[in-house]
Amino acid sequence: MPQLEFPNLSHKQSYLDMISEWRSFEVPTSPGKLFAGETFEEFLATVTKDVIANPDGVNSHLFFFVEDERILWAIQIRHSIDHPRLIEVGGHIGYGVRPSERGKWYATEMLRQALLEAKKLWLEKVLITCLDENIASAKVIENNGGVFERYAYRDEVKYRRYWISW
Repeated sequence: MPQLEFPNLSHKQSYLDMISEWRSFEVPTSPGKLFAGETFEEFLATVTKDVIANPDGVNSHLFFFVEDERILWAIQIRHSIDHPRLIEVGGHIGYGVRPSERGKWYATEMLRQALLEAKKLWLEKVLITCLDENIASAKVIENNGGVFERYAYRDEVKYRRYWISW
């Protein structure tokens, strides 16, 4: 069964393969931390440092969702949303799916596991957003207890805002 893993040196080849696949498919955007740095080593240094002190003041953890040493997804859990963009459309959790793994029903389990990690950070509830047209992501959030709050807009793009409490 796939599981969340904090990035480490053993992920290098799978990470490079995933990033190459992603960039050949689309301009990657989420989670933003996944695309930090020009090399795997720069990426890993950023991810490790960011847990401790992020320059914008919002620390986070990035996890890979891994099965048989292959990275399927990436998910970022922010310790807070004390940032203008995050409080409106970014939320506590952002995730992205490797293009070849989309539509395979891993997302609900990945988010479930990420919510367990969020609880460890003493978050009492989390905000998760998705593009309005991303029905699959909305279903994943709802399947994990997400309660729709309202729509939000940024740069004329419409988002759905959900809260998950425990």
